[in-house]
Amino acid sequence: MPISVLLVDDEPLYAALLAQRLTSRGFAVMVAADGDEALRTAASSPPDLVLLDVNLPGKNGVEVLADLKAAGFAGEALMLTGQAGVESAVAGMKLGAADYLAKSLDFDALVAALDRAFGRKLARVESVRVVEVERLAALGRVAEGAAHEINNPVSIMATMAGWIEDLCDDLPESSAETAAEIRQSARQIALQGTRIKAVMLNLLKCGGRFDPRPARLLLGREVDALLAARAERIRETRVRAVNAVAADLEVHFPRGAFELVCGVFVDNALDAMEGSGGALTITAGVGNDGLLTLAVADDGPGIADSIAPRIFEPFFSTRDSNTRSGLGLAAARGVARGLGGDIDYTHRPGGGCLFTARFPGV
Repeated sequence: MPISVLLVDDEPLYAALLAQRLTSRGFAVMVAADGDEALRTAASSPPDLVLLDVNLPGKNGVEVLADLKAAGFAGEALMLTGQAGVESAVAGMKLGAADYLAKSLDFDALVAALDRAFGRKLARVESVRVVEVERLAALGRVAEGAAHEINNPVSIMATMAGWIEDLCDDLPESSAETAAEIRQSARQIALQGTRIKAVMLNLLKCGGRFDPRPARLLLGREVDALLAARAERIRETRVRAVNAVAADLEVHFPRGAFELVCGVFVDNALDAMEGSGGALTITAGVGNDGLLTLAVADDGPGIADSIAPRIFEPFFSTRDSNTRSGLGLAAARGVARGLGGDIDYTHRPGGGCLFTARFPGV
């Protein structure tokens, strides 16, 4: 994919010419004439790089950069000016600007500066990803050790609960009410034991513990099967589930990884639309870069900005903690990153959520 650049400059002729030259070098260029337009553009289509004129009408470039950073801009910014000044250069660098360039700079040098900035962005993203993978792997190792110690006593609890139910059959008729209460309690013990095992399994998946062997998958059929397994819940939530994956889309990919990631996306969408209904749409495809992209969009209320940065944290959940472990998205991201991919969340312009997973080498 081309490097995306947001060029912010209030001189229309200069901006148009520079955008044309950058496009001829393979960059994908968006143009904004002032700070407000730049912020709107960056929010709707986040660029890799921002080439930002210092002397803008209204908010100057340094103020726009501060607003971009406050809004969560994760790319690199380069300050551009026709009248270089030490104070604005220092202010921009303090806010994290990657470079401070004069408009008179040779075009090849400008392209080289953009390439260097993009390299820094990639290095930063990769370092964050490596740290996250190592953290999740450590969690997986802890879970492996804990699984044996926890699952054995939980299995004993479930067996004992079943035995208690059997013993209730020997109680006299006069104790029928008591026997019913005991049976209910035994069933709750067994149910909670099952829940504990599911949490341990998700912990293992958070650390990337899954069968990595690829299988021949026709993704359209895989999605059909996944939706069929949830048909009753889809009906109860009044959701219209749309499988927009081509029936002949074939990949070589670990089945368990696909089922977990797609299943988490779908279950979260159903949770979001419970009681209100809406549409759930699943798409997938393989691009020219060889990446498999899987996306699930819903018409739910979306995720509040205040909690969006935390949704991939283990045990964080926006749902009832008695019914959700808060490990679904963490496990899905652990699996994705274990395969060298990743998962992103974005707000849909019309409302709702869009979760996208990308995997290499399919």
